[in-house]
Amino acid sequence: MRRTLVLVAVLVVAGSVIHARAARSPEPRTTQHRLGPAATRYVIGAAGDIACQDEAYGPGSPANCQYDETADLIERGGLAEVLLLGDNQYERGTYAAYTSFFDPTWGRSFANLSPTPGNHEYANDPSSRPGGYFRYFGNRVRGPDGLGYYSFDLGACPDDPCWHLISLNSELCFAAGGCGPAADPSDPGPGNRMHAWLAADLAEHPDAEYPCTLAYWHHPRFSFSTGSGATSAVGPLWHLLYEARADVVLNGHSHNYQRWRPMDPDGELDRVAGIREFVVGTGGRSHYALPSGTVPENLLSAQANAFGILRLTLKAEAYRWRWVSAAGQPAFDDASDHGVRCVRASP
Repeated sequence: MRRTLVLVAVLVVAGSVIHARAARSPEPRTTQHRLGPAATRYVIGAAGDIACQDEAYGPGSPANCQYDETADLIERGGLAEVLLLGDNQYERGTYAAYTSFFDPTWGRSFANLSPTPGNHEYANDPSSRPGGYFRYFGNRVRGPDGLGYYSFDLGACPDDPCWHLISLNSELCFAAGGCGPAADPSDPGPGNRMHAWLAADLAEHPDAEYPCTLAYWHHPRFSFSTGSGATSAVGPLWHLLYEARADVVLNGHSHNYQRWRPMDPDGELDRVAGIREFVVGTGGRSHYALPSGTVPENLLSAQANAFGILRLTLKAEAYRWRWVSAAGQPAFDDASDHGVRCVRASP
């Protein structure tokens, strides 16, 4: 498979703005994927909550089912990697729906897609399996335990530039046992197995050798949104990533765009070691308005009017971001004015 890969907005609180492809890898992805040392940076894209189980609506209905327009952003964007943040195909994420709606649009960039599942891939039943998702994307997304989590390296790891990317399955956090340490180590639930795997994966990719780490999954730990909000169940994942000095977390589920300050697992500002969270549930399905009332202090920028993607430029020990609206969508500006250095562990 080919693998090459905003200034604080004025806060306006009005419920809308606060500033079948056959080529599939035969083996589950763990961390074997690497790119050569030629590039000095990699540009990736990310979004979730993407394809309707219906034809795209077109310009006459710009607030719903615009997944064909967001697909154009990733196909023509020169992106080295595209991270799918779950609920990639509505309503139940069946294989037939994936091949009918997702595949002719976002599937045109299949070779560059690194997905994670959402609750709609599970038909909102964490005790089930995302059969359509696994069948469409293939063994590469099943991961080492066959439960839908995996990691890979982007860059010349462990030389510069080097980013370690981790795709987690937050739906497992709602299964029996949650996604923290197993209460009974002899009988772990699927989320407990993911927690143990994540701890081991982070230990195998220490900050000293892999200075920049990005993790992504569907349900956001922090969110300011109607329709769906914050998800405390994924807290154990944040704790592990924070202790390992991870840098960025990307989520979907809330159908809007949000950028948060670097925070600790309790949502407190941490300028030194905090993780910066982006919610990018803007892949084309629909919008969830922003609540009226007091805006969380650590939420720096948000909008619920435009579909689009987040572009991240990953460099050696630093990154930048830019929001990009799809064609026919309202303009919105959120971009970093300089590179943000990756968090480094204390000596």
